[in-house]
Amino acid sequence: MSNGLKSYVIMGMGVVFMVMLGAFWMGYNSLVSKEENVMESWSQVESNLQRKLDLLPNLVKVVKTYAKHEKELLTEITALRSNADKLLNENESLPNEAQISKLGKMKQHLDTSLLKLFAVAENYPDLKSSEQFLQLQSQIEGAENRINITRMQFNSSVGGFNSYMRTIPANIIASIGGFQRKAYFKAEDQAHKKIDLGL
Repeated sequence: MSNGLKSYVIMGMGVVFMVMLGAFWMGYNSLVSKEENVMESWSQVESNLQRKLDLLPNLVKVVKTYAKHEKELLTEITALRSNADKLLNENESLPNEAQISKLGKMKQHLDTSLLKLFAVAENYPDLKSSEQFLQLQSQIEGAENRINITRMQFNSSVGGFNSYMRTIPANIIASIGGFQRKAYFKAEDQAHKKIDLGL
């Protein structure tokens, strides 16, 4: 092989190597960017869940003033709030599928208890018309709407990350880089059923 041909082969191999390195670099950076987007979206979900949880002690306090016979329901809401708060604070990074499922079930129980509480308020005209109760009810409903919106954004980010991670060469890069599939925040089976308030 002549020296000229050798230098072309070496240059060709160098170009191929640089193209592969560039593709790996761009793919890795895309995965990092998409993963950060998922984490940012999850932090929005957590922030809105926390906002809802932070409103509950005030709601319980207001209801206690008017509805002294509803101790069991108020205790249940307080315990659920405490458990949800612990679950939110024990995850320093993105939660896995089991943790998201556990949080979803806890949120479902909390929502059912809140619906019962709002239904109980109908029996107490003074409570139902209390400005403080109405404001808290409105704020909790607003927090729930924001939770739903941020949950959809989170799932969209997860979908973008997971689908990109399955493409070639991103799947190879993900394997080398240690990237893992992300879990969706999905509704529990109970969320599709009619809620029985037990009243």
